[in-house]
Amino acid sequence: MKARTVRDIVFAHAIETAAPHESLPTAARCNAITQESLHALGKSGEGSTAFAAFLQERAKRIIANAQLPADIRALWLRSAGVSRWAVIGILAAALVLGYLGHAITDPHRVDLLSLSLIGIVLWNLLVYGLLIVGGLRALVRRKPEVLLPLAPTQAHAANAGEAASAPSGWLQKLAARRAQLTAGTGLRKLALTFERNWWQISRRQRHAQWLLCLHLGAAMLALGALASLWITGLTREYQVGWESTFLSPAAVQTCLNILFAPVHWLVGAPPWSLEEIRALQGWVPSGTPEVAAGLSQWLERPTVGERWVQLYTLLLCITVIGPRLLLALWQGVRLAWMKRHMALPLQQPYFQKLQRDWAGRGTQLLVQPYSLDLTPEREAVLRNHVVQSYGAGAQLTLLPALAYGSPLPQALDGTGQQVLLLNLAATPEAEIHGALLGQVLHYWGAQTDVWLWAQDFRARNTGAPGRVQEREHLWQDFVRRAGLHVTLIPAAGN
Repeated sequence: MKARTVRDIVFAHAIETAAPHESLPTAARCNAITQESLHALGKSGEGSTAFAAFLQERAKRIIANAQLPADIRALWLRSAGVSRWAVIGILAAALVLGYLGHAITDPHRVDLLSLSLIGIVLWNLLVYGLLIVGGLRALVRRKPEVLLPLAPTQAHAANAGEAASAPSGWLQKLAARRAQLTAGTGLRKLALTFERNWWQISRRQRHAQWLLCLHLGAAMLALGALASLWITGLTREYQVGWESTFLSPAAVQTCLNILFAPVHWLVGAPPWSLEEIRALQGWVPSGTPEVAAGLSQWLERPTVGERWVQLYTLLLCITVIGPRLLLALWQGVRLAWMKRHMALPLQQPYFQKLQRDWAGRGTQLLVQPYSLDLTPEREAVLRNHVVQSYGAGAQLTLLPALAYGSPLPQALDGTGQQVLLLNLAATPEAEIHGALLGQVLHYWGAQTDVWLWAQDFRARNTGAPGRVQEREHLWQDFVRRAGLHVTLIPAAGN
């Protein structure tokens, strides 16, 4: 599902599971919205795509029926994910940090052992190694993602107790702050739970967004260092060289040849000799060009200072800027895919009920009452049983009741699943009810359900539960011996 669709569904879930409030639709209204959504979509297909369309349509209708204040609606409509200003701030800070890092440490020199430049390279190489190790571990220990169920918007009475029993000091202040946040009106709790659920369900997308920002920030840090290197060189002549108390020229030669190996490979230059490294020990002027300066002179015959600025630029582009931009591109593509393929915890009861409602939209029930008048109260109980057993999408058709002793019609009007409705209050008789069940088996088949209306008999015998159980068992055995299925309505214990 797309991120916007999932956000709507999560918000609708928060509305439905919130404490009753005058601004929110009631449970009965939500059930009616379910049936309206099923009717609006019709038989739009099967599979996860059709079910997602049903969830989205239902969520839109529930949100439209909620009379929410403007601030909560703004929270729902707000773009999900990391703020664009946070991204801009991270990139700008990285650029400035890279610029100042080099400008402060090496303001007038091109230091071959510059900690600001070499540090950026080595840090990024370490990060690449960690990414490779982490990726390999993820492949070896690959596990399917487990989505935690969405939390209901209910008051947690334990918050006050937690705050009171928290240790003294900053933990106590944190617990008190948490209790303060979760207190308030039902609508505020709704908003807090929606945010918590969305934070939980968009965890992978948010992680990818932060990785995208970090990769872009690393590239900007290197660009800032290069900007300082080039801009400073416009107004100052660099001194080029190196100095060290502990490293010998041979050690510096080895380190620089290893560090600049990608640059040497790219430009086809040989590694530096020990004499070249010794010649730069200490500090030497950048030098002046032998002929008039120009682009070809700058590229083909640079001065010592220009040469090392070019080499460090190539080094940072190869080891930092290029790889980081590629990693950022990968995270961007991954993020775009995840925003179009978000998942919901469909295993939790809230979505299981909606799946049953969706699956039952093709169920047509034709109920034939026998020697039982259907009052509005009885019809309401029957329809509730259909919703609970077959889903809100199931269609119930009640036919005119047959008189006692009347034969069963061979075929009912319409197409659907045929059901015979009997009264538990009557005593089963082989001559009448036995013949009737034989006709049901012959005309409608062995898969036909027989519903036993038990509510009236139970109401008249509330003080004799043993008699009720005896009558229920008698009817159940009688129907099963006829080769048919039997269901008590309401079910035992209701």
